[in-house]
Amino acid sequence: MDERKLADLFREAAHEAPPASFDAGDVRTASRKATLRRRNSIAAGTTLVVVLGLGGVVAANGWMSDNGTNTMNSAGSGQNRDDGAQSPMTALEAPPTVFSGKSESTQGDAQAPGSTGLTTGESTVQGCAGVDRELADALAVELSVSPSEAVPPDLSCSTDSRAAAFKIDGLTITAIVTPKPFEAPAGAEKLRTTAGQDLYVFTQGDGELKGQAKRFADALAPKF
Repeated sequence: MDERKLADLFREAAHEAPPASFDAGDVRTASRKATLRRRNSIAAGTTLVVVLGLGGVVAANGWMSDNGTNTMNSAGSGQNRDDGAQSPMTALEAPPTVFSGKSESTQGDAQAPGSTGLTTGESTVQGCAGVDRELADALAVELSVSPSEAVPPDLSCSTDSRAAAFKIDGLTITAIVTPKPFEAPAGAEKLRTTAGQDLYVFTQGDGELKGQAKRFADALAPKF
């Protein structure tokens, strides 16, 4: 068979082929639809990944927060238990209170306003060698002077005596309360006190109050 006949056969076969069921427009439309589906799939996949990622982060943060809170609570509870175990303070272990049987209060020893500062205990053993506070206070009221100006008398008496003297303008006024005999200077006034002791009041020297020993003795006797 020569080439001409062969070519004719091919041309006849081509004319007998069925027409195409789609054209170039169909191809373009199908291509656009495929591209759109692919983009939608990619977008959906990306959104899913983002949502899953955010969910994982939130869950992780919540887990870490709960874990940290539980850890702190556990540590706090453990520390409280340890503190309670390390430093228990019960009534049995508290140091016992020691009572000496003697009051340590110094209220009775406090110096009264306008007082000479000598305690009653001191005056009972000093006699005329010291100033009796109560006697000095009482005599100072009668003389209208400060009790702090009291001085010991310039004479001797028994140690259980109470004595006080004041020097005013060259005159010395002395008062002595004693349970025992006492040789008082001339001119001394002697009275019995409320407690049954002897009160002596006398003046020495010169001054405005000279000769007023009886007035002072009358005022002091009821107080002792």
